[in-house]
Amino acid sequence: MGSHLTITSESGWSRLKRHFSESFSGELVYRRRAHDMERVDEQRVKRQRNAYRYILLLLAVILVPIDAHNLYLGELVPAVGGLLLLGILMINILLLSMNREAFLTPPLVLLLSISLVMLSVYYGQNYNLYLLYPLLVALPILLKTRWAVLLGVLSGLVAAPLVFTQYDHTTAMVIGASMGLTWLVSAWLVYAVTEQSRHLKDMAITDPLTGAYNRRYLELQLEQVLETWTRYQRPASVLLIDIDHFKRINDKFGHGVGDTAIKNLVEVISRNIRNVDTLCRYGGEEFVVLLAETPLSKARPVAEKLRAAVENTRVVPEVGMTISVGVCDVSVADGVDHWLNLADAALYLAKRNGRNRVELAESAIELAVPLDKTIPDWR
Repeated sequence: MGSHLTITSESGWSRLKRHFSESFSGELVYRRRAHDMERVDEQRVKRQRNAYRYILLLLAVILVPIDAHNLYLGELVPAVGGLLLLGILMINILLLSMNREAFLTPPLVLLLSISLVMLSVYYGQNYNLYLLYPLLVALPILLKTRWAVLLGVLSGLVAAPLVFTQYDHTTAMVIGASMGLTWLVSAWLVYAVTEQSRHLKDMAITDPLTGAYNRRYLELQLEQVLETWTRYQRPASVLLIDIDHFKRINDKFGHGVGDTAIKNLVEVISRNIRNVDTLCRYGGEEFVVLLAETPLSKARPVAEKLRAAVENTRVVPEVGMTISVGVCDVSVADGVDHWLNLADAALYLAKRNGRNRVELAESAIELAVPLDKTIPDWR
């Protein structure tokens, strides 16, 4: 029985640690399908609520001994203010536990907490001034930069006269400088972590050689476009692009020249598509351009424009280069794989019909020849 109780306790503690970690883990939910968007958004909101609830619990735990001490000393005004704030925190915690919105936002909770500290200091409880430090640390973590700066400056303006009246000038200046540095260090750490997260996210969705998006990101975007088409009939098209005779370039000039050709090709394509379009590296020398809000009738001229731009540009000094393009719009696709297979079938036709050309994929045209058997011949 003792062993059973120990296991249950450890399991509960492990669950608590996991729940706490997940609440502050940020963007760990990965959308694998577009129809998962609502579920992912719900999970993200739930995590934000859980994180806010943990922070409110921490503030409540800090307030309890302070209120008890104020009541013991007979300091009724700070005690009543602390009890009111504690009641507000508990109501918010209860609402968040019920998966409902808290009626006080983080800026208001922090503002009330800072105001309570100021009130306590005004009534002679100078030690409460040091509670400003964790609150100042929380500002950049919980709030947007504008709110964090606003509340930080407001707190400094309110705290300054209290500090200078309670302490000598040297001590007051030291306290003020340390509070300012506390806020700045916290803000810098939040900025550093945010930049690191952004960098890691970019690494996860971009191709390291070219800087274009990778296949993983492409599949996510295609899923989302398919869902948008299903719900709202919003058009979109994909261009599947392959470099003609790329193996000959590698064999004749080396892989360094081949890499340069691929990078320069990405620059040429990027210059000739819109900002709303998405360029992804699909394979070794294959690229996909997702054209937003573009039906097939408008996608073909874009493909022809790209083909002509590559043909007329000296992509690499050593050799001229051309591309073949398969075009397919979303209206004929049953799914991401089907959509890409149709575009690949159109690309196959472009290769078979002489390369350096654009071909369209239709729902009734799906080649029976297995592509893996034809790849060595037509690429």
